[in-house]
Amino acid sequence: MQAALAAHPVPSLFPLLPATLRDKEGRVFTVRELRPEDRAALEVFYHSFDPKRAAQGLPPDGQARIERWLDQILPQGTHLAVERGDHFVGHAMLLPTSKPGVSEYAIFLSREVRGQGVGTQVNQLSVELARAMELRGLWLSVEPHNRPALRSYEKAGFRFVPGTVYSPEVEMELAL
Repeated sequence: MQAALAAHPVPSLFPLLPATLRDKEGRVFTVRELRPEDRAALEVFYHSFDPKRAAQGLPPDGQARIERWLDQILPQGTHLAVERGDHFVGHAMLLPTSKPGVSEYAIFLSREVRGQGVGTQVNQLSVELARAMELRGLWLSVEPHNRPALRSYEKAGFRFVPGTVYSPEVEMELAL
């Protein structure tokens, strides 16, 4: 059974989506709202994602696990598709947390676009989207050895949560 997309879509008045952006080498990529008809392409993206289970056990390994995970996350929050040409190269999401007005932020990028400034631009765009949605803050968890991601999050305005810097998972937050 395929889950519907979130009940909280991207605000229709948000003027930056879809966004056509360029990586460090000038190659075009697009960031747009994930649509229900994107489900199959998103499954393919996660099935071929490498490395598996790299970020706190995500994305899951195996088609059935990927489908169950997407069934859980897609009906909530806001989801963005990152495309280069006619295929997915990333998925970013703002998921509700137990704290009112605070969403968890997560992004997954394919190897083909890592290190090219794509993640930093998507992170910055996601922060602007969160502001347009009138969220109070964003929170994320990242493994401390993932230095490129840490730098990218810092460029988007995230700051380390005190006391987590030397933990197995670093927490970062951004007040909006």
